[in-house]
Amino acid sequence: MSQGYHHRSTHFQRKKSKVAQAIISSLFIAPLLVSAAEEIPEEVEIMTVTAQKRVQNIMKVPVTVDSVSEETIKQSGSVMLDDIDKFIPGFDFSGGDVTQAGVTMRGVSSPNISVGGDPSTATFFDGVYMPRAAQNVLFSDMQRVEVLKGPQGTLFGKNAAMGVVNMIPNAPEDDTYGFVKGTFGTDNMQRIEGMFNFALSDSVYVRMNALSNQQDGYIKNVSQSTLTSKKSGDGGEKGHQAARVAVKWDISSRTNVQLSYDWDKLDQAPGAAIGLSPYAENPTNPFASTFANDVVNGGESRDMTATTFKLNHEFNDNWSMMFITSFREWETSNRIDEDGTAEVTRYLDTDNHEDSNIFYNELQVNYNSHNFNYVGGITYSKEDVHQTTFINTTTDTAARLVSGQLNDQLSAGVRQQFAGAIGVNPDDVPQETVDFLLSQYGLPLEHMWDPEQWAATLNVMGAAGDIMDYLAYIGVVPPGTPLTADIVALTGDATYDIVAQQMGIAEIFGPSYAGQMWSENFINNGEFVSYGIYSDFDFQLSDKWNVFFGLRYSEDEKDFSWQVSETQFAQTRPGVGNILFPAREQLWQSKSWSKTTGRLGAGYIINDDHMVFASVATGYKAGGFDSLNSPHSETDGSIIIDPNTGDVVDVAFEPEESVNYELGYKGIMFRDIITTFSMFHNVLDDRQVSMNSKPPGQSQALPTIVNQDMTIDGFELSMSWQMTDTLSTGFVTEVRQIDSSTEAFYNDSGTLIEEGTSANDSNTSYTVMLDWEPEVSTGYAVVHVDYVFRENARGLEIGNDEWVNEIPHYFDDTKLLNARISWLNDDETIEIGLWGKNLLDNRYTGFPGGRTKDILGTGYTSVNKGLEAGVDIKYAF
Repeated sequence: MSQGYHHRSTHFQRKKSKVAQAIISSLFIAPLLVSAAEEIPEEVEIMTVTAQKRVQNIMKVPVTVDSVSEETIKQSGSVMLDDIDKFIPGFDFSGGDVTQAGVTMRGVSSPNISVGGDPSTATFFDGVYMPRAAQNVLFSDMQRVEVLKGPQGTLFGKNAAMGVVNMIPNAPEDDTYGFVKGTFGTDNMQRIEGMFNFALSDSVYVRMNALSNQQDGYIKNVSQSTLTSKKSGDGGEKGHQAARVAVKWDISSRTNVQLSYDWDKLDQAPGAAIGLSPYAENPTNPFASTFANDVVNGGESRDMTATTFKLNHEFNDNWSMMFITSFREWETSNRIDEDGTAEVTRYLDTDNHEDSNIFYNELQVNYNSHNFNYVGGITYSKEDVHQTTFINTTTDTAARLVSGQLNDQLSAGVRQQFAGAIGVNPDDVPQETVDFLLSQYGLPLEHMWDPEQWAATLNVMGAAGDIMDYLAYIGVVPPGTPLTADIVALTGDATYDIVAQQMGIAEIFGPSYAGQMWSENFINNGEFVSYGIYSDFDFQLSDKWNVFFGLRYSEDEKDFSWQVSETQFAQTRPGVGNILFPAREQLWQSKSWSKTTGRLGAGYIINDDHMVFASVATGYKAGGFDSLNSPHSETDGSIIIDPNTGDVVDVAFEPEESVNYELGYKGIMFRDIITTFSMFHNVLDDRQVSMNSKPPGQSQALPTIVNQDMTIDGFELSMSWQMTDTLSTGFVTEVRQIDSSTEAFYNDSGTLIEEGTSANDSNTSYTVMLDWEPEVSTGYAVVHVDYVFRENARGLEIGNDEWVNEIPHYFDDTKLLNARISWLNDDETIEIGLWGKNLLDNRYTGFPGGRTKDILGTGYTSVNKGLEAGVDIKYAF
């Protein structure tokens, strides 16, 4: 049993006490706190949401929905989704790379760099669907963020198999006000934000806002690329700006339109690859203050704009409609180090370029009466995507890889000679014997540009005599001179060129080509069209009971192409071919999927303060294509034909389908404690997981879609108590049990993981919050504190190589303490705050990178930030 499974077993044994702790807290924290309260406020503020595409009291919505308010976003200093996930049970957002971030909902994540796939949780901004690289945006003037857990296949459609994240910015209003705010902190943080809302006339309003977020890195990159003479940036460096302008026109008391324009620009350092190999800067200490990445022109960037038009019209007191149309386009680049070293002979980087756009449209009709609500509509979207994935290495590294191929030939030749000498079958010669014979010559070959090893290789191959005869013929050496390292060094590329010509292998080349780039590029294009039609009905059967049900029909059509270019080094040395992936001509495939999804549920209002609900819902995530897994042969790039049908082999992956059963409670306990509790059972079939995979015949591990089946059971609890007029506390927790099994695949080291391989893990997390507004002599103060605990859930990962299980602190639980205290004057025009994040200075390792572990002996990880602190100043007018 591997170390990783031993560790997971330990986690499983520990989970009992943590589950008990969460349950005990949820059952007893409320009455204990009530007994301690000195003042009871007269009423509790309840938030409204649009989770079901109509404005509702969040406590009366019979589905599991959480909302993070503008005030919480402000008090916690949150600027992106990964800052607020701690406030929502069952929700996590990995925002390390802005353009390749991903939502995790109830333990199901779906980050994927392929433009041919989709996330399992749909993200919306201002009512518009946000694909992959577009979904992570700055919170500039955000009103609230709603998170719906479980399948949302009826109202939100495709790619909502696990839930929906709905970001709602503030809309223009009939008033004049605004603010400017500056935040300054550790690592030279400089965050400047501003907003101005004003009325152009009695019926036309304008709202403008902008945010700039700059920060130096928190880990120093000590490498200076020998190819560009500059560094690729310190780890964690940030550079992100966003702006928005919206105009709203109240045409009449029943009709209004809004036109908005969003601009987003990202330009920052790439994610740090903290090397864990013997060739790394600090091979055994990922938390050192320095690391070494020599990625050429590394960085992450995104240029994105969007124009959105919305029309709202009320026909009468019951009927209304909404129409929205939006066009969003973006260009991204994310060039990152894939080896975690500054070794030019062990260099590999990847660069994901995307140039895509989406045209999204929705027409919605609403009917609302005392006992009946209806929401129906149609959606249409069209995406045009283009992605080029650059696999970049150096000629120095290419020569190392060719050396490995020559070693295979050396071993075969030595085995053949030895077998002939002793009169046995070559297959009967043990590999240990071959290795011993090669070691007598200082082999196997580590790198063919090493003169001693190259001379030994040519002597063992029997090529030295012909080479020396030729060199003597042209007068370079006297006749009879043996081939030595000195001769190799003296003649430069000559010996390499001779062997390359004799063997017909142009990829054997000499050291004069050192320091050049070698790139093999995957090129993908796609045209995706999606349609949807939905209807959702909510009947109020009595003062106590309501039932709801809905259906949606979705259809997705995808046309997708693959192409692999020939390495550009062929222009420098004619005749060379790709050594990582064979060149492939462009090939298109088309496929469509359709699905009818729905929901059925009921809510029962016990009294004005308590309700229970139950539901069953189905969700759907469209199938797609893996941008790095094409219907071509991995050996020569030829098209693979199905011998039975004569058609090109279909490489599309299947849609995800989920069914979720849920029981829940919402209420105000003990007069003041707002409580939401839910229990769920989710069955997810054909989950699309991106794994680093290195199948036979493929030189390097690449992200590949693998299907998993999962069963998820758990409960979630949110509690908020307004203890006094100035003091409130909150508590959220989740407990999950996940069982999963996977289809057969090769991991990043080329090991076959058998079909049906299973893993199960339990996970508990919770966040405790406190907000206090004590009065002071002048103005008042605002204090916010939150403590986050997340049990490590990596025991569920399938197919990890042993080196991943040995990453320091990889299986540690996460514990974070954050706080902010501010002072506001009496009219709230001036606010001055002090804040700190990760005040315990806890450090953790993150995502492992193993794409070069097998071929170059290099692997890496990432690390989180330590303690951060700073001040912010705000002036409102």
